[in-house]
Order: sequence, then structure tokens, then C-alpha cells
Amino acid sequence: MTGSIEKRGKNSYRLVVFKGYDLDGRPIRHQKTIHCKKKSEAQIELAKFLTEVESGLIVDGNIPTFAQYVEIWTKDYALKELAPSTYYRYKRMLETRITPYFGHYKLNKIKPTDIMRFYDLLEEDTQIVRRKNNNGKKTRKPLSQKTILEHHRLLSAMLHRAVYWQLIVSNPAERVQPPKTSKPLRRHYDEDQTKILVDNLQKLKGNQIKYRTAILLDIFTGARLGELVGLEWSDIDFKNGIININKSSQYLSEKGVFTKAPKTESSIRDVAIPDFIVSLLEEYKLWYDEQKSIVGDFWHESNRLFVQDDGKPIHPSTISKWFEQFVKKIGLPVINFHGLRHTNATLLISQQVDVATVSARLGHAQITTTYNFYVHPLKSHDRTAGNVLENLLISSKAN
Repeated sequence: MTGSIEKRGKNSYRLVVFKGYDLDGRPIRHQKTIHCKKKSEAQIELAKFLTEVESGLIVDGNIPTFAQYVEIWTKDYALKELAPSTYYRYKRMLETRITPYFGHYKLNKIKPTDIMRFYDLLEEDTQIVRRKNNNGKKTRKPLSQKTILEHHRLLSAMLHRAVYWQLIVSNPAERVQPPKTSKPLRRHYDEDQTKILVDNLQKLKGNQIKYRTAILLDIFTGARLGELVGLEWSDIDFKNGIININKSSQYLSEKGVFTKAPKTESSIRDVAIPDFIVSLLEEYKLWYDEQKSIVGDFWHESNRLFVQDDGKPIHPSTISKWFEQFVKKIGLPVINFHGLRHTNATLLISQQVDVATVSARLGHAQITTTYNFYVHPLKSHDRTAGNVLENLLISSKAN
């Protein structure tokens, strides 16, 4: 490896280092312009530059712009590794905000201050939403802190991979304080509310059995919505009372309803169900087969548990929208469908089921996820805890 110094101006020198040849036989050339008065100072800087190139602190080859890197990242990583829903969400974030801002930058020229200014702009940006109190009409609202944090995480992850691919030396996003966001409130039902929900579900008759089965099944398994609507009859072991969760049904406007692998490897799991749910599924299967015979040749065989009237896979939001309307109708606080998953975990742990078992049933990759996001104190336990020290320390109560 050799280096040279070129005089560029009165107090300016260009340092040039040659480090071998690329695959096309062209010499790999690194250069850097410095400002100093004496050539001896430039020689010292050249020695430092040679050391940086030799140690790998200077990346070989041409540095792409961020826009060019997005194409590389998409082809070589995103399309291969990301779930479709995640990919399309990231694609929209890149197209609408990140690439328009950073697209013209060379990857190695993006500085922490550039990223900080980008976040400042996001603070002033808006997005179009529909508001219930605006009769469903579209309006604009500021980006939430959660949305800004998602932009940070995507940008940081992409630049981290650029470092891994040796396109840049370091990740400037790691030197920027992530946007602050509050921990989301994960709403769930306590034991009394869940009993009210179960009692009202069991009163449903006729065609409502589809929704009765879906909601009760989710209460007792804690399955994700996509996992629930992705279940097939072949996944049900009626004899042993076990459900095998091995796929997820999703919807994207670009693809329609489609099936994908579960969120993680640990999401593929067997979940035991009680006799009550087995009996419910047997009853539902009789109704299901009856509907299938009524439709006859117009039935589309999908083998899914929860389908449209013609047998086609149901849209995932069909069940979640029905659920939110139902709990509103019976006077319970409205929580989203995922709240049933939180409810399942909370009630199991309240009954002394160990967290490791609950975590396995939920399909979590790490038990800490169960602790951090799904375990909530219940009012009945809080009341018990409130009396513990009194019973322990006060020998007798005043008459």
C-alpha cells in the first residue's frame, strides 16, 4: 500500500492512498484533502491516513447516495427478510419522508446533526387521518412521537446494516438521542369484566356462533388476531384438546388476504384448550359443515375455521371490528382485539400459572416480553396485598 501528497493550493494538500485493485482490475484509490501550512505536517497526516485505510476505518469503493442505498437495502435485505406488512410499512416511510430528505446525501456524509434536523422537521409534519368526531372525514394531525420513533428505528437499522456491509465506517444515528415516547397503555379486562364478556358471548345464537367461537377461543388461547383467523381445521386436535398455531393470516391493500409464517420461530406452538372450548369447536364444526352444504358448488374450500359465507378466508379485521361493537353493546369498556391477548396472560398469571408457561402459550421469543408487556396487576390481588401487612403486623383489630 502506497501513498502520495499533492499540492492543491497555498495551504491545501491532497492525500492519496492506493490499496490494491478491485474485481475489474482497477486500482482502489482513497483520497482526502487537508489544510496545513507545511508539507511536513501533510506527511504526518498522510501517515495517519495510511493507518486508517490499512485498519479498515476507510471504506473501500464508491459510496452510494442514500437513495441508491435504499435500492440495495430493499433488494438484498428487505424483500428477503421482512414480513410483508413490515416491508410495506417501511416502504411508505421511506417514500414519504426519509428518502426525500436524505436521498441526495452520500451515505458517509450523513451526520448526526442532519438526522437531528430531520427529526425537528418530523415534529412539524402532519399526516392525514379519519376522526370519528369529524363524521369520518379526513383531517390532518401532527405526527405522534411513536411515529417519529419508528422513523428513527428504521433509519438507524438501515445505517447499521450499511456499516455491516462495510459501506460506511460508523452509524451516525447512534449518536442521536432517539425521540422520546411514552409507553403505550395496554388495555385489558380484569376477571369480573372477562366473566361478563364470556357470559354474554354464550348467549349468542344462530349465525353468531362464528363470532362466539372466535372470541372465546381467543380468550382461552391468547392467540394473535392473524394467528386466530389463520387457523385451519387440520390444526385442531379434538381428541387431545390441542391447537397447533403455525401460520398467520394478514391483509395488505397491495396483496389482499394472504398467509404468512408466524412472527417468530417460537410463535409456532401447541396450545392446550379446555373441554369447554373443545365442545364449542365441535358445535361450531357442525354449523360450519351445514353452511358448507347449503352453499354447495359455490363454496370455496380453504379449510379455514373462520371464513366468509362462501368459504373464502375471512378478512382479519372482520372479527376485530365485530368484537369492538359487541363489547360496546354489552356495556364493557372498549378495548382493541389485541387486548384479549393481554387479558389472557394477566388472568393466567393471576391464577399462579408460571410465567414461563404463559410465555410459551403466547409464543414469545423471550420471557421478558411477557413480564414487560402482558403482566398486569388485578384489583382483587391489589386488595389482598393491601391487607397483607395488616394481617402480619397488627395482632388484633380494634373493636
